[in-house]
Amino acid sequence: MLAAASAFAQDSAITVAVGETVTFALPRQPQILGVEDPAIASLTVLPDGRARVTGRHEGRTRIVGRDNAQVPMIFEVKVVAPAPPAPPSPPPQE
Repeated sequence: MLAAASAFAQDSAITVAVGETVTFALPRQPQILGVEDPAIASLTVLPDGRARVTGRHEGRTRIVGRDNAQVPMIFEVKVVAPAPPAPPSPPPQE
């Protein structure tokens, strides 16, 4: 079963910053889907065949589940530090 699970894993990690949200298409409609470490990321499955992952704390976790045919779905998730704030704009010159 482990070989089958790894065969359906995503090739690259879903990367999201802390406090940000990324929406991505699911390859199949899931029967069950969840995040392994909810302290790192949260997950919402949308009714249109997409899912939304939100970064909570820096780290790595996985979204794991299966479809109605019991085929595993595994997505690596990497949560990175939030982007630094943009520097203030200089005041307009006259």
